[in-house]
Amino acid sequence: MFKQLKLSGLMVLMTITAFSQGFLPADAGMVDVGRSSVAWGDYDNDGDLDVLLTGDHGTGPYVASIYRNDAGEFTNINAGLAGIYNSSVAWGDYDNDGDLDILACGRNINNSKTYIYQNNNGVFVQKEAGLPVIGSDGAVAWGDYDGDNDLDILIAGAFSCRILNNNTGVFTDINAVLPAVSNCWVNWGDFDNDGDLDVFVMGDLGGILMSAIYRNSGGIFSEVPQAAITPLAGGSSSWCDFDHDRDLDLLITGFNEYLEPQTSIFRNLGNMVFENVYPGLIGASLGTAAWGDYDNDGNTDILLTGQNAGCGTLSSIVYHNDGNTNFTDINAPLDGAERGSGAWGDFDNDGDLDILISGITSAGTAKTRLYSNVLGSNTFCVNQPPSIPDGLSMYIDGYTVYPGWLDAADDHTPANGLTYNIRIGTSSGAQNILSAMSNPANGKRLLPQAGNTGNNTDWTVHLPDGTYYWSVQAIDHTFAASAFAPEQQFTLLNVGETENEIAGIHVYPNPVCDKLLITANDPVAVEIIYSDGRVFKASKPSSKTISFDTKNWHSGVYILKINDRNQVVFRKIIKI
Repeated sequence: MFKQLKLSGLMVLMTITAFSQGFLPADAGMVDVGRSSVAWGDYDNDGDLDVLLTGDHGTGPYVASIYRNDAGEFTNINAGLAGIYNSSVAWGDYDNDGDLDILACGRNINNSKTYIYQNNNGVFVQKEAGLPVIGSDGAVAWGDYDGDNDLDILIAGAFSCRILNNNTGVFTDINAVLPAVSNCWVNWGDFDNDGDLDVFVMGDLGGILMSAIYRNSGGIFSEVPQAAITPLAGGSSSWCDFDHDRDLDLLITGFNEYLEPQTSIFRNLGNMVFENVYPGLIGASLGTAAWGDYDNDGNTDILLTGQNAGCGTLSSIVYHNDGNTNFTDINAPLDGAERGSGAWGDFDNDGDLDILISGITSAGTAKTRLYSNVLGSNTFCVNQPPSIPDGLSMYIDGYTVYPGWLDAADDHTPANGLTYNIRIGTSSGAQNILSAMSNPANGKRLLPQAGNTGNNTDWTVHLPDGTYYWSVQAIDHTFAASAFAPEQQFTLLNVGETENEIAGIHVYPNPVCDKLLITANDPVAVEIIYSDGRVFKASKPSSKTISFDTKNWHSGVYILKINDRNQVVFRKIIKI
């Protein structure tokens, strides 16, 4: 008994020691900055992640630099960006030309400004887009809220929060009814799986703090009060399906009304309801909260940076996801930082997530530090990209197209945890209509983030007449991506949809009055979907005959999604 206990203790000690040595500083040669923001992105499409870094160096001009990654060696390309601090930055392909552009806000030497830099073959050109000036401690994010296949802008700060619609590079305020916040954070996420992006906003309303989710219904944003997210400011948030139930959960940090740092995970229970699971994470503010699977076990772990309770207490912590809402501090030797930023990204392409952190240290000095992950695939297990999605199909209704596909598989990430990424172009291999921000030839991601359709295995796009080419890829929790599926082609001629019968499957009657029947040679799964993408009814693949009582359905158009395990097919159903 004594020997067994002694051995167990030794194993625990070895595990803790291994964890603590898991992330080692790497000499990246980047400038030290505080009041800063960092973002990984492969701006030159060469297959490795480059760095966008902004902030206050402490002496000399403010910083806005791009560091090109050449096999782990970083070089400042002197991109000519305006130096800013108290900043927020984001990569995104807003012009659908297949490379990453920049959205940034912050204070420069003279005033505050919001910038778009267009990437023209590695040369960054500032675009005078007439964006609102939001001052210090604002936030920016790219996202296609209206489903027109280009990236719009979510921007907050200086007691404002706005959505700017992108119309071929011209940005127009849609006058969304969002809270007027400062010292804030915003990000997009389709929390209700209806196929459009919703918004999370936190910040200071002027002495009153708020945090809320705003649901997107046809471009109209309405608060979801039953979500009951803790009011915070001076923090950050990150969406992820951490419990693998196929909806987005929310990790948030920030100050509460008593200026106490807090960290919470709000689990999405469906029906617009969220539950604070109180995972015991350290309270943090003025830093970053980010999900990422650093050890390739299929569960999303957490990176937290920022200020903690107690005078001058700072930290940068990696929490291992043990499952069942349990998280363990792995004691990674990371420098604490506040008023800065942290980000996951596999900079050395060795199959595991590394960490970049910038900010102000407990000594009051600016610091930028890159940490190489020497645990990940090197200690635990090699992570393989997900399988290529199969069963690509679509339904066409006039100018609206509903592409769909079957679930992919992965060696570690559960199928429900995978996200998906569509590209659409007007020629083979192109993505000039809807950019996946991935290399179309090999699927390599330009950004370490989830796919543009989230966990959904179907999507909705609106297109003019023409011939199009599309494909989809799967992405796991380490942001490793599959190759794209074999490319599909379709043509819109504004003549409605063509009804191609599936062998052995029959749907009748259509139009329908009182009862809808689906019969098949094998069990099929069926969903009835509203025209705005919300699932109305569903059945599991348990029977060869499926019946829906339609007497009480409202008159109108519904979408029927049929999954026969070999393909996904859509049909339009008219209820009279």
